[in-house]
Amino acid sequence: MEKRKLWFVALLLVGVVAYAGEGEVSANSQSQPLIITLNGLDEEFQNKPFLQNGSVYLPLRETGTMLDSHTTWIAEGKRIVITNPTTRIEMKLGSKQAIVNGKTYKMRSIPDNRQGVVYVPARFVSEAFGAKVSWIAEERRALIDVEKPYLYAAHGESAYWFDRTGGEVFVSEGASAIELAADTEAEVKDMGELTVDQLSDDVAVLKVSDIYGEPHVHHMLYKFLLIDGQLALESEAYYYGHSIRSIDRSANDHALLMDGAVLYEVDEEGSVLADYDLQAITGYEDDSFQVEWADEQYYVVRPAETGWLTLIDLESKQATRLMDVLLDDKKIEILESLDKYSPEFHQWDGLQVIGREGDALLLSHNFFIGNEQSEYTYKLNEGNE
Repeated sequence: MEKRKLWFVALLLVGVVAYAGEGEVSANSQSQPLIITLNGLDEEFQNKPFLQNGSVYLPLRETGTMLDSHTTWIAEGKRIVITNPTTRIEMKLGSKQAIVNGKTYKMRSIPDNRQGVVYVPARFVSEAFGAKVSWIAEERRALIDVEKPYLYAAHGESAYWFDRTGGEVFVSEGASAIELAADTEAEVKDMGELTVDQLSDDVAVLKVSDIYGEPHVHHMLYKFLLIDGQLALESEAYYYGHSIRSIDRSANDHALLMDGAVLYEVDEEGSVLADYDLQAITGYEDDSFQVEWADEQYYVVRPAETGWLTLIDLESKQATRLMDVLLDDKKIEILESLDKYSPEFHQWDGLQVIGREGDALLLSHNFFIGNEQSEYTYKLNEGNE
């Protein structure tokens, strides 16, 4: 009988030790942060993901951005809506029921609220958008692999998408249905980005940037002027081998759309105030231009290949090549002798607008020989001083 008691006590002690060891491993594991890897790259979150009851939870807003989708929190009814042009997910805080494109599903985990931040189950939401999700326990890592056919941008409750290959532009407001705004000929071949410049409540300019080709020296810029969610004007410009300095708004807050060599100036109501044929004004034959400064009196533009920074007086339509009045003859001779695609011509003539102070245009200059730095003041009414 005594032996039996000792055997039972020994088993009990082994069980206690084993349980304590498992708890210690679990605690250490729980102290390690979760890693979310999207298409091979680790994501960073302002609100940290967490693991609960075997499910990974992600912050709602950041999950939407990660998956190029728009998220809406509807306080009344504690409803959650996540959308893109092909998928609509509806959930409710504290409920396992979800609706995806009109079909009802029962989730394994429920949406949660932690300190005012709404969290959603990572696997369910990701898989609803067509992703493949896997979990590496020893690394506390969730792998999410998903195709990303759309570029996405938002401003407040307004959401915009661009189909990378199809060229369609979609818009939505809050949790409302997504609508087709335009069917364009634009396409993104490689490194695409969509940004939105909201001119007013009903007017926006979308900019699609595409950098492609090896070693990524081709750059296409598309812009779409939307009024009340419909396309009113579109533009495109191609650049090669140089950085993009073209500005999106003038000093008097008008949107600027460059369509090859034609520059459109648009106000907050979506009205085209003016259009300028920069080839005709400057005499350059380049197919595309950049605009680096603009106000109600002057434009400073640069032909994409020729590269000379040029001032345009909008009243007289007179064009002035700025290096002719700012640089000495020797530097001009050297710059004009360069091959337009050589490393030395990477910064073109080296001139760049700093800004305007009264009647003075302030410019900086970087001369590639000796990396010489200078600043100039150009008197708009009198010429250079």
